[in-house]
Amino acid sequence: MIELNETFNTTMIIEDVIIPNTWNITVQLVPNTNKNKLYNKAMERVQYYIQEILDNSIFVSCENLKLLSEIPFKAQVHVFPDDPWDHLIAMCLYTKINSMCEEVFFVDSITINSHQARSVSHNFSEADGGNENLMQLFDDEPDLEQYVKYWYKPTPQLLLLHEGLKLVDYPWDEIELQYEDKPQEADVISLKDFKKPPKSDNDDTA
Repeated sequence: MIELNETFNTTMIIEDVIIPNTWNITVQLVPNTNKNKLYNKAMERVQYYIQEILDNSIFVSCENLKLLSEIPFKAQVHVFPDDPWDHLIAMCLYTKINSMCEEVFFVDSITINSHQARSVSHNFSEADGGNENLMQLFDDEPDLEQYVKYWYKPTPQLLLLHEGLKLVDYPWDEIELQYEDKPQEADVISLKDFKKPPKSDNDDTA
């Protein structure tokens, strides 16, 4: 088991209240021993997502998305199928991080606590329903499907408030965190050339 601890900040919109918050997140990861060469890159993916995509973003429900779009400021936004209370955030982040790891790691559990929750922790794990639980929870609400599927994408995504809530995708190859590196062409050197001593400046070239 591998444990990752991170901290990030967000602004939450819950019902009709804007709330700044600081989060602590603990991710318990089960390594896939068949893909041990990719462990470092998978961990970098998770850290990149938390530090660059989640940190200093806005958490909002799809119900409040239209109201948010009328605010003329720059911001990164993440949309939830319901108000972003702690238990739903834990479930969505479990789903997202599990998807991003692409079976190099399997997320066993995620625990979050925050300043606004006065350090009360919320945990979501495989035992609580795992990756399918989020989809099942909103299965009878087809209007929310796109907001649920947002958390299943294996690449980082966010909405840009200053571009009309445009959905932006960050492919792993563009940030050099893809799993499959393209092989580089190597210069072919013959054994004869390899053994040849370097040429001196004093050599007679005539």
